[in-house]
Amino acid sequence: MVVGNFVDGDSRVQKTARSVAAAGWDVVLLGRARGSTREEYLIGDARVIRVPLRMTAHTYRKDHPPRGVAGRFGYRSGEQARMRVDTRRALRADLEVERRLAARDGADLAAKLRLTGLTAADRARGYWIEARRRLYERAAAKARKPALRTRLAAGFGRDGGAWLTQPQLVDFDAAFTPVITELQPDLLHAHDFDTIGLVVRAALKLRAAGHPVQVVYDAHEYIAGWERAGDPAFRPAMAAQERKYIKLADGVVTVSEAIADLLAADHRLPVRPAVVRNAPTVAELGAGDGPDVPDVRAAAGLGPDVPLLVYAGMTAPERGLDTAVAALPALPGVHLAAVTARNSYVIALERRAEALGVADRLHVLPYVEPQQVVRHLAAATAGIVPLLHAPNHELSLPTKYYEYMNARLPLVVSDVRQVAAFTREHGIGEVYPAGDSAAFAAAVRKVLDDREQYCKPYDGDLLGRHTWEAQVPELLGLYGRLVG
Repeated sequence: MVVGNFVDGDSRVQKTARSVAAAGWDVVLLGRARGSTREEYLIGDARVIRVPLRMTAHTYRKDHPPRGVAGRFGYRSGEQARMRVDTRRALRADLEVERRLAARDGADLAAKLRLTGLTAADRARGYWIEARRRLYERAAAKARKPALRTRLAAGFGRDGGAWLTQPQLVDFDAAFTPVITELQPDLLHAHDFDTIGLVVRAALKLRAAGHPVQVVYDAHEYIAGWERAGDPAFRPAMAAQERKYIKLADGVVTVSEAIADLLAADHRLPVRPAVVRNAPTVAELGAGDGPDVPDVRAAAGLGPDVPLLVYAGMTAPERGLDTAVAALPALPGVHLAAVTARNSYVIALERRAEALGVADRLHVLPYVEPQQVVRHLAAATAGIVPLLHAPNHELSLPTKYYEYMNARLPLVVSDVRQVAAFTREHGIGEVYPAGDSAAFAAAVRKVLDDREQYCKPYDGDLLGRHTWEAQVPELLGLYGRLVG
């Protein structure tokens, strides 16, 4: 299995490796090392190898953007521009020393002419350096947008400009391919769109050397509906990578029925992708592994009778947590806990809460281990999914949704398609229009007024059908059909 992240924050990847190893497969999971040395450890019976990435191509492209015609008159890199500016600053300071020495020693005509010449040269040097620096900066800014050749590549080329705009693909290939070749696997499982290319290429290399290998592509997201802030070339480039390589995968897996339908239609796949939902494991619902951690209520320092909403997972503007913060003034006594990583968006949320006078009711708490999440959340009063409308948000239930369900929490969710439909169908929460803080507050009040009603559906077989163990047979069945 190959994943382009650090492994330790990806519950789907960890559960897949652990479960497949438990079923008798010899599993090696390749991910990125955080440092410069190779790391190895076990997840259950699965062996994890974290490979150091030099990120040479990424670093080079970041400092050497495509320059265009005008940019060729500027500096060729940010490093060169900084060096020239710093050198000129030092020379200018040195010129001031020359003036002081001349004033102290009494300058004759030749010395004055020399100083005049040095001053004129310094001024000309300054204009020249500044002009070239600005040309470089303009080229660098233009490179952050899809340049004409990138748009043409995305429109007409098979790679969508990926090698130009996503140089980390070169670094992934350089780091992972030698290890894959060394391991000689019978099956390669590519986790997500940023590894499918390197996995397919590695498989072709192995087959050419006489070693048969099958390829499974695991689409964690619908890349055609995904945007990366600050990188407008990312979606078309990576969608083109998926479009090119998915046809060479022997099997495809994804996280929801809706994404399976879209992938089958978009790529005219002969076999519809298998669906393996990212639900919690049964172990996560019991004692679990690792040291005990305080539940979310204790971590927030709250008593048992305080109404507590919980949000778990990554935060970003499109995930809509600011809707919940904005609603707190209309929900007196209600607290909100965000179990997440602190980033600039979270800091902005804390400042907004302070401006609204509700800072004491917003609690930012650290992540716990994946196997501890469900037990950690279960002490809350309700779970929230405040997603804003975006193509990918409409297509599947996020991981946090399954975690809230298995923690038996009633839900307050925005009206993104799959989340809203599932919540209404099973009667486990209330739905409000995405981004509407007043409607969010009204939905919270409904849930708090009759919490037990929303928890009743969990007494049936709903949870049994939405655990990880219920998903694993689908994946193992695919492996069996491919490898035997």
